[in-house]
Amino acid sequence: MTQVIFTKVAEREIKAAAKFFESRKEGFGEKFYRRVDEAAERIELNHEGYMPVYRDARRVQLRQFPEWFLWFRIRDEGALVIACLSGKRHPTLAKERSSSVIEIKPKDPASG
Repeated sequence: MTQVIFTKVAEREIKAAAKFFESRKEGFGEKFYRRVDEAAERIELNHEGYMPVYRDARRVQLRQFPEWFLWFRIRDEGALVIACLSGKRHPTLAKERSSSVIEIKPKDPASG
């Protein structure tokens, strides 16, 4: 299985989207978080099963939120989630994020 790592930007986007959905209907924010977790599990199990959409950036659709995607790149240390974006947003945003993302390595548990 592949380790899935979220950038801080992707984490902020997930939190903002969950807050938006919760404001629309009680419980939808938590449902959004669950679907993000499920998408991350699908990436863990079969990251190569998602074809590159732009350069090496791939995306996985969130169930029950069909316009939302986790965008990720495959790295030696695992799958790096670089964005959580609505498909309604212009695709240039995801392409720019894919081109300029800074590599993030997971914290070494031995270093404390």
